[in-house]
Amino acid sequence: MECGKRFFELLKAVTVDCKDDGEAFVLNDRIAVIESLLNGSGYNLVACEPLALLYSKRVPAAGDRVLLVSSHIDCLYDSCFCMDEGVCMRGTFDNSFGNASILWCMLNDRLPDNVVVAFTGDEERDSRGALQALRALEGLGCSVGFALVQDVTNVGWESGALFALENDLGVDILTAYAVVSSLEEYSGKFAFSHNALPDESWDYAERGVPSMSLCMPVGGELHGGEGVLLRKEAVPVYCNVLCTLAGLLAE
Repeated sequence: MECGKRFFELLKAVTVDCKDDGEAFVLNDRIAVIESLLNGSGYNLVACEPLALLYSKRVPAAGDRVLLVSSHIDCLYDSCFCMDEGVCMRGTFDNSFGNASILWCMLNDRLPDNVVVAFTGDEERDSRGALQALRALEGLGCSVGFALVQDVTNVGWESGALFALENDLGVDILTAYAVVSSLEEYSGKFAFSHNALPDESWDYAERGVPSMSLCMPVGGELHGGEGVLLRKEAVPVYCNVLCTLAGLLAE
């Protein structure tokens, strides 16, 4: 997958403020950007909760089994920015990078029809957005077969990893084997942490949904005002892996 100038335009566009008070969004600049980007894309807003916006190509019906891709949009930064530093980008990328990469896959029609993308809030505190996403899908009568969570991480940065798999929770051995097999070409180029810092994967797993996080390794303090470093070379790999895992886990 080619991820050049257009991807970084997406990243810059979504690296804007978005905050909630644990009950609802109170700063929604990023939400407005996401809604604008997806207008006319073929993706529809299939559920809108105070802390979760769910998009899919079609409205899930009763009895459907879906793959949930969960990408939180709340942030803790005082101000957001995105800048070019040669081989790296520097910016407030927790979690605008995850947002940009799933939007890239959506806008390039690289996801199966039974994928539901949840842009969630409150991840930095109690993950109420993730819980609302699950309840919304339950209300539609469909089941979530797997939750693939997106985030950034410091895991793998020092070793030069191009992506990281974290918190594989409730994943059966056959699915784990299929995931590893699908990533064989990246052997030695990614990091793995079975028990990383808590994120939305923990909340999905606690409610019986097998889950795993696909994270982008970055350098620096995740919530610091100076932002983090992101290797440009890792971007096309991450986006390709995201699409590969979505295709595999949606089956």
